[in-house]
Amino acid sequence: MSASLPRLLTTLAAIGGLAAAGTAHASLINGGFETGTGTPFVADANWALFNESAVPGWETTATDNQIEIWGNNFSSVSGGPVPAYEGRQFAEINATQFATLYQDVFGIATGSVVGFEFAHRGRSGVDTMRMMITDLGLDNLLGGGDDTVLFSKNYSTGNTAWAFYTSAGEAPISALGNATRFSYQAISTANGSPSVGNFIDAADFGVGVQAVPEPASIALIALGLAGLGLRRKRA
Repeated sequence: MSASLPRLLTTLAAIGGLAAAGTAHASLINGGFETGTGTPFVADANWALFNESAVPGWETTATDNQIEIWGNNFSSVSGGPVPAYEGRQFAEINATQFATLYQDVFGIATGSVVGFEFAHRGRSGVDTMRMMITDLGLDNLLGGGDDTVLFSKNYSTGNTAWAFYTSAGEAPISALGNATRFSYQAISTANGSPSVGNFIDAADFGVGVQAVPEPASIALIALGLAGLGLRRKRA
């Protein structure tokens, strides 16, 4: 056995361990909208409006406090049945109005690099939402003049398939040590209706989320290290 092979195996094991721990510090509650009053709390072929108090983890800026939850495979306005990206349920940001779904996360240390991931889909065509990460300042409240937007980006997706978006490839997002608001804001809908658009599912945010290579990337790293070991052995 080449002297470099044990080191190669040790390196690969370490990389695998990092991948397994990649979401160990995820911060969002109920990111897949699977839990609430009853589990599941909508049928596979149904949808319902719930007061935000019935949807663990999530709050809304909607004036009526309503969050819309869809069941797996319920038909949208057009395009046929919509399967959840993961699990059996997902949410529609435009429940009854253009609003924002959000969670406030506490306890992320100053300087920690955070990441995110989520699935987005249009309902009757291309819908647009804005994902924002905001440090809420010393008062831990939105507003007051001491908030800092750490990340903001618009995402537009059609209604034929889910798109899965992550922080991979984005500039590092560093926490400032205060409460951090992770939010999805409805920007526009395909038909202009305030209550028809912007499906969301599989949301995650926190330290370690999308901070390590994906399995495909790990495989490429492994092949590269193996090739390096072979070249050294032949030399």
